[in-house]
Amino acid sequence: MRKILPLIIPVFAAVSCAIKMEEPAPDTAEAAIFPDYKNVTVPPNIAPLNFSLEEGTEGVAILENSGKKLILKTKKGEFDIPEDSWREFAIAGSEITVTVGVKEDGKYVPRKPFPIFVSEDKIEPYVAYRLIDPGYETWNKLGLYQRCLESFKETPIMTNDKTDRNCMNCHSFKSRDPGTMMFHMRARNGGTFVWKDGSIEKLNTKTPQTISALVYPYWHPSGKYIAFSVNDIAQFFHSTNPNRVEVYDYKSDVVVYDVDNHQVSSSPMLMDTTRMETFPSFSPDGKTLYYCSTRQPQMPQGYKDVRYSICSIPFDQEKFSFGDKVDTVYNADKTGLDATFPRISPDGRFLLFAETAYGCFAIWHKDSELRMIDLKDGTFHTLDGINGPDADSYHSWSGNSRWIIWASRRLDGLYSRLFIAHIDENGKTSKPFLMPQKSVRHDKELMKSYNVPEFISGPVLFDRDEMADIAKNDPGVDVNFK
Repeated sequence: MRKILPLIIPVFAAVSCAIKMEEPAPDTAEAAIFPDYKNVTVPPNIAPLNFSLEEGTEGVAILENSGKKLILKTKKGEFDIPEDSWREFAIAGSEITVTVGVKEDGKYVPRKPFPIFVSEDKIEPYVAYRLIDPGYETWNKLGLYQRCLESFKETPIMTNDKTDRNCMNCHSFKSRDPGTMMFHMRARNGGTFVWKDGSIEKLNTKTPQTISALVYPYWHPSGKYIAFSVNDIAQFFHSTNPNRVEVYDYKSDVVVYDVDNHQVSSSPMLMDTTRMETFPSFSPDGKTLYYCSTRQPQMPQGYKDVRYSICSIPFDQEKFSFGDKVDTVYNADKTGLDATFPRISPDGRFLLFAETAYGCFAIWHKDSELRMIDLKDGTFHTLDGINGPDADSYHSWSGNSRWIIWASRRLDGLYSRLFIAHIDENGKTSKPFLMPQKSVRHDKELMKSYNVPEFISGPVLFDRDEMADIAKNDPGVDVNFK
């Protein structure tokens, strides 16, 4: 017979009676919980990992670490961990043991205990993202938001209810600095908006020499430049294909914008009419520009034949010039697959990207998965433990190169949610975890998708009303091509 343990629930658990739970047997089943926080590695400064009991509605959870014990009782099927108590348990470099008991026939029957590993590596305190309807049919209700990862507080950066319901997208920060960012508004009140040194500037970025206004951005680490693509973009909706939305380019180039001089420049190798170039990003030292490149097919009938390689070209920030040699980092002709959205870890070691069967818009491809190349030795990491069954993409790095965050549709195949995972100095990845929410129901009930998550070191503090006034009334500064 198994031993019965009397457990006293503390005051914050809203009960005062003793609760008895059997010791788990060796063959005890695992707890059915949501989100799946079993065996995950988390930063010490993350918000509490609240979770729900997916079997029954009544249960208890026992958290133990370093001699401390926290006992919680479900509230409407959820375990709500007090923030102050969580901070005492989330000790850097330690392990939290969680035992869940499910109420059956008047007693709490234990499930197999599981660990939560607390890394010594912290994470940025904030993440910025866009919230948008998943099908883009009602894009006129959207915004850019920021969430404190150390708590559950979400605040708007900019919402389009202030700018006549236009589209806003492609936000980007210089090295996770909330004081240096940019984003686009499209259609009415359109322009590119740069927030830098405490001021906001509106830009008109279409030039006679470029295909379009500036699109997918990435800041140079100096803050002097921003790399962009210029694209002739088209979109259609499949009626039967599981990839419901298809976004593709008729043609595209890569350019770099000089922030202070309002100049755009490029290279013949980045504006090759026989190829399409897109999704630029700089190396952490600013000396290399990475981008995606594919042969120029006949579009739209050739969109399924598009296979993007990842290339690089030297960049001289002093001369605002490009090298004369292009290197191929990922060769799509050899893999038969497609690579997009290259992102280099801040320590310069790893190149993270999304791999899919074809095309340039991995966010809507169900087979899209994250991959990684070790730039030190060229080895390829499949990141099998990271990827889910549906559309993993829109990834970014933490400043210490130990964490990644990305959008995934793995929960229901429709709405993108944010997942975080630890990557050590050798590229070994931990089990990903869903970004914690105050209420577990949040990710099940929110009818918006998260996209383009990016870590930031603090909150963005510009005045949204001032931004709206500039969008509506400022004619903007014209950009010229060098």
